[in-house]
Amino acid sequence: MPGWVHFIHSVLGVKVPVKGSVDATDRLPPMRKHQVSITWLTKYFRDRYETHPLTEESPEDEKERYARVYLIGMIGGVFFSKKSSNLLSCGWLRIILGSWEEMGEFSWASACLAYIYHNLCNASLKSVREVGGTMFIVQFWAWEHMPWIAPVQRPDRDRPIDHPLRGEAYGTRWLGHTTCDNLAQHKLVEYRRRF
Repeated sequence: MPGWVHFIHSVLGVKVPVKGSVDATDRLPPMRKHQVSITWLTKYFRDRYETHPLTEESPEDEKERYARVYLIGMIGGVFFSKKSSNLLSCGWLRIILGSWEEMGEFSWASACLAYIYHNLCNASLKSVREVGGTMFIVQFWAWEHMPWIAPVQRPDRDRPIDHPLRGEAYGTRWLGHTTCDNLAQHKLVEYRRRF
C-alpha cells in the first residue's frame, strides 16, 4: 500500500493517510486494501478549493489535479460504482492518473457497458440484494423500450428546459417534469400482458 500512497502523492499532490495513522480521523480510512476513498479525496480537494480556488493564473499542474479528482469521482462514483461503498480500486487510479493521451485511447463506453452486464449478471443471483454499476443507463433503456413503465413527460409552460445537450445526448430526452400517475406500478400481471 505505501507504493500507492506515494503514487497518489506524486500525481495529485496529496498525502493519503493510511489506516492506523494519526491523520486518519474518518470512520473509514481514506486508503484501505488497495482502494482509496472517493469521498475523502473529493472532500479534501473541495476544502482545498475553498482556501485556494482555481483561477486562470493557476498553474497547469494544479488544474490537472482537479480534473483528475473530478474523473476519479465520475469513474468511481458514477460509471463504475460499487454497490455499497465509495472506494475506488487503485487499478483505476493507474489509468486515471496516467497520461491524458493513454486515457483517451480507452473505449470507455464499452467498458461501462461490460461493467453493467457484469453487475446485472451478479444481480440475478439469489443471494444478491443490491446491484452496482450505472443503473441509470439501464433505466433509460427500459423507458425507451418499454414505454408503459416510463414516466409521462409533462410540458412545463412556466420554465422551458434550456440545456446545451438537449436533443443530442440520449438522457436529455428525460429532462423536465414527469409524472408516474398512469403507470402499471408493480403489477406483474400487467407487465406479463405487455410482453
